[in-house]
Amino acid sequence: MAAKAERVRVGTMDELVARRVIVVAGAERRIAVFADGDRVFAVENNCPHMGFPLDRGAVRDGILTCHWHQARFDLASGCTFDLWADDVPRYETWLEDGEIFVSSLPAAPTDIAWHQKRLRRAIEQNVGLVQAKSLIVLLGASGGLDRVLADVVAFAGRNLQGASEGMTRLGCVANLYPDLTRDTAYLATYYAVRQIAAETSSVVPRREKQSLDAAHDLAALSGWLRQWVMTRHRDGAERTLLTGVAHLADAELAELHFGAAAERLYANGGHLLEDVNKAFEYAERLGRDAARPLFALTIPSMTGSRGEEESTNWRHPVEIVEPMRAIEIELPALLAQPRRDDWRADAAFMPTLLGDDPIAVLDLLRRALADGAPAPLLARQVAYGAALRLARFATSNEVTDWFNPQHTFIHANASYAAVRRSARAPVVRTIFQSAIAAYQDRFLNVPPARLPEERTRRAEVARDASRARRDLLALLDQRGSIDDAADLAAGWLQLGHPFAGLMDTLTYATVREDIDFHSLQVLSAAVQQARAWGEDTREAAHIMVGAVRNLAAHCPTRRAGAQTAEIAARLHRGERIYEA
Repeated sequence: MAAKAERVRVGTMDELVARRVIVVAGAERRIAVFADGDRVFAVENNCPHMGFPLDRGAVRDGILTCHWHQARFDLASGCTFDLWADDVPRYETWLEDGEIFVSSLPAAPTDIAWHQKRLRRAIEQNVGLVQAKSLIVLLGASGGLDRVLADVVAFAGRNLQGASEGMTRLGCVANLYPDLTRDTAYLATYYAVRQIAAETSSVVPRREKQSLDAAHDLAALSGWLRQWVMTRHRDGAERTLLTGVAHLADAELAELHFGAAAERLYANGGHLLEDVNKAFEYAERLGRDAARPLFALTIPSMTGSRGEEESTNWRHPVEIVEPMRAIEIELPALLAQPRRDDWRADAAFMPTLLGDDPIAVLDLLRRALADGAPAPLLARQVAYGAALRLARFATSNEVTDWFNPQHTFIHANASYAAVRRSARAPVVRTIFQSAIAAYQDRFLNVPPARLPEERTRRAEVARDASRARRDLLALLDQRGSIDDAADLAAGWLQLGHPFAGLMDTLTYATVREDIDFHSLQVLSAAVQQARAWGEDTREAAHIMVGAVRNLAAHCPTRRAGAQTAEIAARLHRGERIYEA
């Protein structure tokens, strides 16, 4: 039950003037009551920045200054003059017959609506500590994540100019969230939100286009959108896509949007397909109307990105583009044949997929479709191959070389998600693009790293899951622990420790770092692919090994973001940070 406001006696006016400030106990917090001339003001005694007692501050000209970091506040309203500090809750006061009384509760109730407003303001002002403090409360309430998602999506739709790293981070967090512990979920959400705030802090708000004022069928919209994408007509593409969002069924919209994203081969280094995938994931969680702006945010990249048909890598020394275009023409006929749910890749499939002949790779996929392979099963097989590129990545390469197989695996997972929504030819061609991207990564596996089961000496895994978690996190505190971390992940699954526990541990290890979004994308994709294969399968273990090796290669960092989140959590618990 919520506390009821009561009047708390402070003392006489003469006592307050003599002492300058008196601190009393409120219903939830200690309250500092100040005399400024003949006026009386009361605010929460904890500085909203980092909790320093405000009764140790100074008052002059109606301004209260906290001496720890020089944050300044208007005593009458509690509003800060320094946006990084956050406003301090103020309390009503009364002067009756020389006696001063103060309300036991703040003048403005700090309910969920208050914290939502506070979070929006903190994102607009790009104040990380305030974002973190608001998220703690909002995520602790019923339906907290969806409430945060809805607010952030609406804010991003108004303020971003295109698809963003922050929104991709948040989409990955939403995918992982159901199996995360409270502390990991909080840190992960803050990891995403702070990036969105940084991205929007210096951009001009977007002017949204409108859909066409008439409904059109898929054939018409697909033809138009393909034309606008290839001629880089951004306004035409956005209006066409938004018309599809307004009128098409789910599978038709997927064919329209993913098909347009695949028009250029492996567009934007593979990022475009994942941007589209994230828009659909948000729509499936929040509803299509709420996610409408996110569909539009994919258009700048869709019309402005380059495809691999414009590069030399896919044309020399082997011409790959023309054979791929020929298969695109053949795809409708291939897919018209019955699909076989019992289709499985044979022993030669993976060596060919990861081999040195791109034409053989294309023919392998074409023959699989001709043999009745369902598109999702074929896409899952290609995604597994892309995960093996990470699992076998040679550490003799530079750290920046991890980006190539990261992008390929993320694209392959997005392709799998896309063909599950629509297995029509315009979307199925993304499978071929993922496979050729994996072919291009082949030399990053020279020499190929050994999988855990191929090594004679392996790091031991504790039989207690909580100890195994501590050991894995400790390894990721050390640079160069790539193979040992992979051993622990493989051993975790072999011992039957909960898959969700491994996922939570790796999510925590990822979001505590000051690294970009690719490692979180890889982890989210790895979890989706491992579950598609089955958590206890050999393929799932290899996929998670790839994700862990990728993460270990980028750890540790300064962890400045995690420090801010921890400060906010300690303040929420009422710890006296200034005494630590």
